[in-house]
Amino acid sequence: MSYAIRIFTHAISMVFRDLSATVRATSAGILLIALGAGLLVVMAPGLASGVTTFNSPEAFNSIPNIEFVLPAFLLMAIGYMMMIAAWHRYVLLPPERRDEGFTPSAGIVLGYFGRSLLLGLAVGVLAIPIFIPVGLIAASMGDRVAEIALIPMVALLGWLLLRWSLILPACTIERKMSFGDSWRATKPLAGTILGVLIIFVLIDFVLNLVLGAIITDSVISGIISVIVSLLYALVSASILTTLYGIAVEGRDV
Repeated sequence: MSYAIRIFTHAISMVFRDLSATVRATSAGILLIALGAGLLVVMAPGLASGVTTFNSPEAFNSIPNIEFVLPAFLLMAIGYMMMIAAWHRYVLLPPERRDEGFTPSAGIVLGYFGRSLLLGLAVGVLAIPIFIPVGLIAASMGDRVAEIALIPMVALLGWLLLRWSLILPACTIERKMSFGDSWRATKPLAGTILGVLIIFVLIDFVLNLVLGAIITDSVISGIISVIVSLLYALVSASILTTLYGIAVEGRDV
C-alpha cells in the first residue's frame, strides 16, 4: 500500500509542482475545454455544476438553451482528450523527440478516443456476467445486500481497467501496445494497482462529498466544478503516466 501512496502523491506532484509548465504543455486542450465550459456555464450553469442532470425527461426539458449543450460537451470532450494526450506526451517523450511538441495530432487524438472506446467496451462486456449475480441477489435478498455484493465486483472491473489502460499513454507517444502487452507489463504491479484504485475511490468520495455540500445552480459553482474536474482529469492521467513509466520504461517514483 505504501508504494500505491507514493504513486498517487507523485501523480499529484507532477501536476502541481510546476503548474505553469503543466498549463503550457496542455494549453491547446485547456483552451477547448474553456470554450466549451464557458458556453455551458453561461447557457446552462446547472449542468456545468452538476446540479442539473439528464435523469428524467422533465429535467431534460427544463434545461435552458438546450441547443448549446451538445456543442459545449463536444468541445469539452475533444479538449479533455487533447489535454490528457498532451500531458502523457509531456511526461513520456524522450528529449530527442521533444521538438515534435506536446500538442497531439488529430491521428493521436482519434487513436486515444478509439482505444478509450475499446477499453469501455471490454469492461462493459465483462460487466454483464459479473452483474448478473448482483441482480439475482437483489431479487432474493434485497437491494442493500446487492449493493454490498456490488463493491468487490466494481473494484474488480476498475482493477482490470487500470491493468489494461497503459495502451492509452503508449498511444500518445506512438508506441504500439495491445491489451495483452499492458496486462503483462503491469503484472508486477498488480497489488499496487489495487491500492491505487482504493486510494482513488476514497479521494473521489471525499471530493464528491465536499462539492455536494458547496455546489449550487450558479455560474460560480459551474466554474469551480469545471476547474476541479480538469485537475482531477490531469491527476488521473498522471497516475496512468506514472504506471506506464514504472511498468514499461523502468522508472521509479
